[in-house]
Amino acid sequence: MTCSTQRNAGFTLIEVLVSIMILSVGSLALGTLLLRGSRAGTAAAAVTYQSAALTSEASRLGAIPFTSLAAGTTCVDVTTAPFKHTRCSVIVDVSATVRRVTVTVTPTPPTNLQPLSASFERSISGPAVPPLLTP
Repeated sequence: MTCSTQRNAGFTLIEVLVSIMILSVGSLALGTLLLRGSRAGTAAAAVTYQSAALTSEASRLGAIPFTSLAAGTTCVDVTTAPFKHTRCSVIVDVSATVRRVTVTVTPTPPTNLQPLSASFERSISGPAVPPLLTP
């Protein structure tokens, strides 16, 4: 007489539940990682826009002729996307031939970026007023 034992083929309910639990925990961890990556990318883009705004204004003021730089403070509110900010330029007469230029870019809330500033000095050799312009 032959006795045959039949093996159960397939997965049990417990095995299926354990595998679904492992899959859901892994998906939750990947979702959290994706959210953190997205926030880091947004913050990096904001820093890039802030640096570009500062560089652009400093380059513009560096290209203006020395005699056209008037001492004083000028602030501009930029309310357009993608980077809303306030850009202030302060020009101070250090002497008759030297002017100090300070540019500050302050992001508009809701952002946690700190104001970024750059300062440089412009000078002219010789008299501040060109001799041809004197009466």
